[in-house]
Amino acid sequence: MNNSSKDKLNLLFSMMLFGTIGTLSRFINMPSGVICLGRAFFGVIIILAFISLRREKPDYEAIRRNIGWLILSSFLMCLNWICQFEAFKHTTIAAGTLCYYMQPVFYIVAASIVLREKLSPKKIACVIVAFCGMILVSGVLQTGLRLSELKGVLFGVTGGFFYAMVVLINKYMKDISPMNTTIVQMALVSVIMLPYCGMTGQFGQISFTYVGLICLLVLGFLHTGIGYIIYFDAVNKLPAQTVGILSYIDPVEAVLLSAFFLKEPISVFTIIGAVMILGATAFSELSPDRRQQ
Repeated sequence: MNNSSKDKLNLLFSMMLFGTIGTLSRFINMPSGVICLGRAFFGVIIILAFISLRREKPDYEAIRRNIGWLILSSFLMCLNWICQFEAFKHTTIAAGTLCYYMQPVFYIVAASIVLREKLSPKKIACVIVAFCGMILVSGVLQTGLRLSELKGVLFGVTGGFFYAMVVLINKYMKDISPMNTTIVQMALVSVIMLPYCGMTGQFGQISFTYVGLICLLVLGFLHTGIGYIIYFDAVNKLPAQTVGILSYIDPVEAVLLSAFFLKEPISVFTIIGAVMILGATAFSELSPDRRQQ
């Protein structure tokens, strides 16, 4: 097996890991803030252990130069993760994931404002199509504005927005590796979430079960720690288009698991909306215009 095939398999593995996060969260009977805290804390332990085994050290000078952006992106990552897990608590995994996957659309719009990137007619059309797909996925047309489902949809969309802001801020960071960025962000998320969970009383709402605790450890160690290491290692070696294509395994797998494993209902509207959201974001990211080609 050549290096390219190995990197693709590594990326495929990491995407399949990420696609199970929603299903795994169903078995963690803890507040969203505590889940985020555990995920970040256990994740950073694994990443630090990994770089120690490789006898590497964090690039403290690069971290110092970008500390302002790192703090801001970590704060937004906290909001991103909280919204993501709150979405899973209030609506189906499929709806929460697909609304969360509006992130590329938010990034397109934000980049056109902040980075002055040209918003072409093609990208405008993709934004409109994805937004219409989100409406279909939300279930509003079928059942009306049910409060619980609406909260889940809004949390999912908001989480996608905050994720887009994290990606946008990373554009401003200079001369710092993804591994160093991830280590600092995970550590700062842990520092931020600890007092947040204390002040909001979430530690008192924890319902410990062996299954929930094991799932939280798996989420932190495997999905976040090991998953991020494999993901960034593969991303640094593969073409952007390959990364973009394989990234769609994440939401598709999440939808399929919610239907076949959790037995959550998926309507025709959900399927059509999923195709619209994923198709629009794929077209906007993976189909450059002739001048770029």
